[in-house]
Amino acid sequence: MWTVKKTLLEDLMDASKKYYPDEFMCFLSGDKKSKLIKEVVLLPNTSGKDFASIQESVIPIDDDIIGSVHSHPTGQARPSQTDKKLFMKYAINLIVSISEYKIGFFDSRGAGIEVNIT
Repeated sequence: MWTVKKTLLEDLMDASKKYYPDEFMCFLSGDKKSKLIKEVVLLPNTSGKDFASIQESVIPIDDDIIGSVHSHPTGQARPSQTDKKLFMKYAINLIVSISEYKIGFFDSRGAGIEVNIT
């Protein structure tokens, strides 16, 4: 089971609120073996009311990049078909729902997973 600090999730919720009504996107770094999410990786991104994107050329080639995060400002914390295509690249993926005030956790197939929050 993946583990993440509550403060990191609170930071992601705060960042998503600051981008509202636009979407927010970033990445997670950590350790795949221990399934520990360590920090947020912020990169230049483009966002709007129903999209957020980061050019692949600015994503570092780094084994510590383990996951993706993006917000659904007015939607549910469930992945769309487009989200699932992104998820295939990463071991863990988060969707922040501002309207529901919750965060959904997903594996690379888009299936919901449980995460240990410390």
